[in-house]
Amino acid sequence: MEFPTSFTEKYEWIKTHFQNFPDSHIVFCGDKSVIATDFLIDDSPRHFARFSGQGYLYTAPHNLNENRYPRLNDWAAVRRQFL
Repeated sequence: MEFPTSFTEKYEWIKTHFQNFPDSHIVFCGDKSVIATDFLIDDSPRHFARFSGQGYLYTAPHNLNENRYPRLNDWAAVRRQFL
């Protein structure tokens, strides 16, 4: 991970918001291009540069001027996009 000290905070957030999501399906990594998946939701556009699937930029204060990727403003938008 790029920021190993953030692991506990991120893990606890996932377990709070996705209570039935198994630990075996959680992946923490700095280079997200190593994950073979169709979609990636991230707040940093740099993670999409080497990613082979479709990147979706999750809106955050530090990326408001970014316009190269489809944007999802909140988790309700994520839900609408994929359900």
